[in-house]
Amino acid sequence: MFVLGLLGSPRRGGNSEWLLDAVLEGARSVGARTEKVVLNDLEMSACQGCNRCLDSGECIVKDDMTPVYGLLEIADALVISSPIYFSGLTAQTKMMIDRCQCLWVRGERLGRRLGGGRRRRGLFLSVGGDPHAVFRNAVSEVKALYNSIEVDYCGELLLPGVEAKGEVIAHKEWLDRAFELGKSLVGPSQP
Repeated sequence: MFVLGLLGSPRRGGNSEWLLDAVLEGARSVGARTEKVVLNDLEMSACQGCNRCLDSGECIVKDDMTPVYGLLEIADALVISSPIYFSGLTAQTKMMIDRCQCLWVRGERLGRRLGGGRRRRGLFLSVGGDPHAVFRNAVSEVKALYNSIEVDYCGELLLPGVEAKGEVIAHKEWLDRAFELGKSLVGPSQP
């Protein structure tokens, strides 16, 4: 099983990355192959809204997003980890999601089943600095992406009031929960 982790935080070594690493470690502990893509490291342009992908399912923008499409197509499971910025996903995460229009076209308009036609599993991890952080917008966007690329939204770990870099390290129970989510993502039961 191949589990793809997408880090949407621009801050390396932060809470979103710690949680993602724990999920991927949990998946590896039960035999999965994993890969982490740091979206902030990609040279990636925003979707141009040109609709040229509607005929071919191919994005005309050729940048570092191009190899990510291949990973998104073959992954058995997907994990997105993004902090909340102004009640939504980071710009890096949202840009990646917007660029997945061509994958939706491949599946819905061209009948090319993503993931070999099998249903795949997905998780969403997020932290918000405000103790009353609202995750609703971010969850909605991740669910829309997963639905569009044939991934079942199977679980989430949403932590409000987490802002200081590395704060999750002091909360072993959060990292343990992330690890268990990674294991269950690979196992026969849903997370």
